[in-house]
Parts: sequence; C-alpha cells; structure tokens
Amino acid sequence: MCVAGVRLDRAAPEFIRLYPVPFRWMATDQQFKKYDVIDVDLIPPINDLRPESNRLNIDTVRREGKVIKDIRARGAILEPLIGPTMCELRAGVVQNMNATSLGLVRVRTLKGVIVEPGQPWTPSQQAKIDRALQQESLFGDATPPELKPPRFIAKYHYFCETADCPGHKQRILDWELTAFQLRLRNMSDDAAAESIRRRFHDELCADDKRTHFFVGNIADPTKRRNFSVLGVYAPPKLSDFAATLDLGI
Repeated sequence: MCVAGVRLDRAAPEFIRLYPVPFRWMATDQQFKKYDVIDVDLIPPINDLRPESNRLNIDTVRREGKVIKDIRARGAILEPLIGPTMCELRAGVVQNMNATSLGLVRVRTLKGVIVEPGQPWTPSQQAKIDRALQQESLFGDATPPELKPPRFIAKYHYFCETADCPGHKQRILDWELTAFQLRLRNMSDDAAAESIRRRFHDELCADDKRTHFFVGNIADPTKRRNFSVLGVYAPPKLSDFAATLDLGI
C-alpha cells in the first residue's frame, strides 16, 4: 500500500509519500484513516529519488489522536500547497524524472467523470501484487484476502490553469472510490456507474466549490509523466472561505 500525505514537522507543510505501508499487518492502534495525524520515523527510500518518497519504520507508527476533518483546519494546511499547475508538473517530470511528483492542482474546468468497466489484472500487475504480498508477509503470518481488480475504473477529464492546457484525463486512485464501489455491489452496472459519476462529479466537485485534485505519479521511471488523481480538495468558493483562514489570500 502506498500512502500520500502532508508532513507537518517542518516550518511549512510538505507533501510526502510513504511506501510500502503494510497496513493489514499493523496493530489496530496503529492503523490510521484519512486525515489522521500520525508520528513515524522515516527511512531513506530504495531506488526512488523522487523528493517526496520515503519509507517508514513500521514499529514507530503512532496515531496522535487528532483527525483533521474540519474544512477550515484542512484549508490552513493545504492552501499554501496549491500549485504548480498540472501541465507544469508534467513538464517538470519530462525534463527530470525525479522532479516534483506530488501536487495539489486547481481545476479550471471540469469536463466530467469517465466511468469504464474494470479489467482483469494484467500479468505484470499480478506480478507486482504477488511481490507486494511477499513483502507484506514479512510483517505477519496471516493470509491476506484476495486483492480483486476493481469493478469500474473512473477518470477525471479536466483542464488545469495553464492557459493553453490541452486537457487531462487521469485515473482516480482515491481509496474512497474503492470503498464506494463496494457499497454499489448489488446495483446494475448502469446504475452503479451513474452513482459514481454523481458522487465524484456532482457531489465532490459541486458548482459552489473550488475544485482541486491531489495528483501523483508512480515509481516506474518510464511512466512518471503520467499522473493520477489521488483525492479531491474542494472548499467553498474563495469569497466564502478566505475569511476563515489566516493565509493572506
């Protein structure tokens, strides 16, 4: 499991990537949720020079007991992290494959959510899953549940704030999408696909919100120019929200 988050132990918030995270073998009091604050010792990554990438010392994971759910509290952390644009991030990786690999980008125009049927794991994907399970098995003796391919793949189609942006179609890798699909297992394919569009477009990215996407690329150097959407940050419109934050915006 790979976790992207924000580190809060420096003068200003910074993006961070933790991999691998053997979540299923962590003690119950160590397992953390979205927006949890944790304390953990970091280890230099192996064969990954992306600036945000780190490994974690599993024995040192400790939940702080603080969950940043309030949109104003999250905004105070996230607003300073907005930018560069998606086009600029991609251009940086084209120039240097170890350039910035995580970002929070503004969405200028959201064209829609594309929902497609999922596909069986390819041989290379299955090999990666098998290797990950072998690594995770070092942390415990339990047999993990079978990792099944998703029923649907969803992508955001949008334009970033670069003036001549050609548009981006990026797969949604937010764990929330996986969990949401499980709730739709008794629906027909058409009804489930429409529910995904409604949730990830109409609700998360409503017209009264300023939509931003957390984006990140993957470790494979040959594919690093391809980014995915890892999550959504959509606070109220700036005129309704800025007064609640001391950010100078």
